[in-house]
Amino acid sequence: MGNQRTQALYTTAEAAELLKVKKSWLERQAAARKIPFTMLGGAYRFTDGHLAAIIQIHEMMPSPSGRVRDGRSRSRRARNPAPPAGNGVAALHPRPRNHQPSTGTSGPSAA
Repeated sequence: MGNQRTQALYTTAEAAELLKVKKSWLERQAAARKIPFTMLGGAYRFTDGHLAAIIQIHEMMPSPSGRVRDGRSRSRRARNPAPPAGNGVAALHPRPRNHQPSTGTSGPSAA
């Protein structure tokens, strides 16, 4: 067995450093079975092939039009501009409240 070369195995910390990600992220991805890994002695280990596959799995290619492929924007809020009124000016609408006012008797006026 003089000519056989063993495959390099990286620990989670070593693989995270090579991939420039947090160790905790790599552990969560492996635990969720979202990335390839080898389990040896109860610990995650990663080969060069695993690291290449992880990079490929998370690779994002630009769409031909330069727009987001699935139609979603980065903003979570829908952007539906109000149609202009008859005079060409869009009507204003109040912002929705973030929270409902409490009906309890607390605060400075409760005394």
